[in-house]
Amino acid sequence: MNEKLNHQLASELSAFKGLAPTTSAADITEAYNRILNIVQSLMLTDEDPDSHARAWSLLRDDIYKYLSEVQEGKMSAIDELKYKMDQVGQLLSIT
Repeated sequence: MNEKLNHQLASELSAFKGLAPTTSAADITEAYNRILNIVQSLMLTDEDPDSHARAWSLLRDDIYKYLSEVQEGKMSAIDELKYKMDQVGQLLSIT
């Protein structure tokens, strides 16, 4: 895997894990989009297609659902959002 992308992803996942419950939905969405872009870039390396596909699916399906709830003002979804984001790191052996 691309070491630079892995480092960026690890940094973004760590920052995401540290988001406060009072973080704005816009900031959470921006963090999500940065992680999504990094995972998409990792997919292009084609070094671990199965893990990348599973992480992509998790980001686009499960995590997006919780992100939508946060965007609707349901800040209680942030804990599940963080948990699912941690799973992305585990899938990609980042965390």
